[in-house]
Amino acid sequence: MNPFNYISIAQGDNFFDRVEETKRIVETLQGGNNLVLLAPRRYGKTSLVFRAIEQLEQIGISCVYFDLMPVYSLESFAELYLQALYTKLSSKERLIQLIAALKSIRPKMTFDAFGKPEFGIEFVEPKVSIATIAQLLELPEKIAQDGKRLVVVMDEFQEIRKLHKFGLEALLRSKIQLQHHANYLFLGSKTHIMQDMFMDKNKPFYNSAMTLQISTLPERETIDFITSRFAASSIQISEQQCRYILSRVENIPYYIQLLCAEIWQYMMPDLHEVTNEIIDTCFTRVVELKSDYYFERTDRLSALQKRLLVALTKSGQNIYSADYILRNQLVGASSLQKAVAVLLDEGVIDKSGNTYSFCNPFYKQYIINYAS
Repeated sequence: MNPFNYISIAQGDNFFDRVEETKRIVETLQGGNNLVLLAPRRYGKTSLVFRAIEQLEQIGISCVYFDLMPVYSLESFAELYLQALYTKLSSKERLIQLIAALKSIRPKMTFDAFGKPEFGIEFVEPKVSIATIAQLLELPEKIAQDGKRLVVVMDEFQEIRKLHKFGLEALLRSKIQLQHHANYLFLGSKTHIMQDMFMDKNKPFYNSAMTLQISTLPERETIDFITSRFAASSIQISEQQCRYILSRVENIPYYIQLLCAEIWQYMMPDLHEVTNEIIDTCFTRVVELKSDYYFERTDRLSALQKRLLVALTKSGQNIYSADYILRNQLVGASSLQKAVAVLLDEGVIDKSGNTYSFCNPFYKQYIINYAS
């Protein structure tokens, strides 16, 4: 079995380091504060959060994990939020009692083909009102008041903006600030939006949570992890080759696992020593395997967006300067800002300070190949 995991959440032996970050999360939430995690895509935020959840639950704090990515309406928010609460809480009868007290939602239990009970809800009103959502957002505090602390983890939190017209962001903030027995952990894959939500003084969540910035994994621990995983399959890899892997994928945790998994598969069962040439071959293999997807993604882009991506393969600094625009044929600053906004929103590029970069090093190589 391939010892490198990039498909599912890293748990157990697949999760390494992040000791200080895990400690900070647990202590902050245990201390009754809210927290927001900030990091670029593929940095292992969700895996880190699940490690923290394990430790929080070991000390008696219940944790509810709510992924907002599938949310597209008030109805879907209500249904998925209640499902998240029901799935994780041990006191399911208490939750059902609280839901039953609402006039606009009825809990229901059905049975699957194997006779296993399944929780669901039905709406009394044809459209879920914002008043109903307000009642749902009060449930964590009511549940926690029964004697057990509660942490609600909201993943892909930036997706709440899809319901901006209902004022859900401001409503959630108003409910959270009145809760003393429930705390919240926020994270999302679109760093620029998360920063805007929590650091702009004109936004509802400004100063509502402590901030933890997640960086790349420490080099020493990452090298030890890579060498030990290969060694378990009688494959030798030097520190130099490990560092070359890190440089090729820009030290992004998810892509480290992906490239190492491809190298391991290439090596088995007859090769026993990793070289730079093998690393390059496997890097190219990943780009080729993803080429159809990359082609479709690139084909949907405008001409300006394509030129911008080509320019970013060379440099991501001072992209609004007259020299950068002229040198890369990017038309004007106004059009460029719109192109940047689209690529940021789609998760193609990320922003750190005044520097823009690719989120995916394999897609960056595809663009380099595309431009040549």
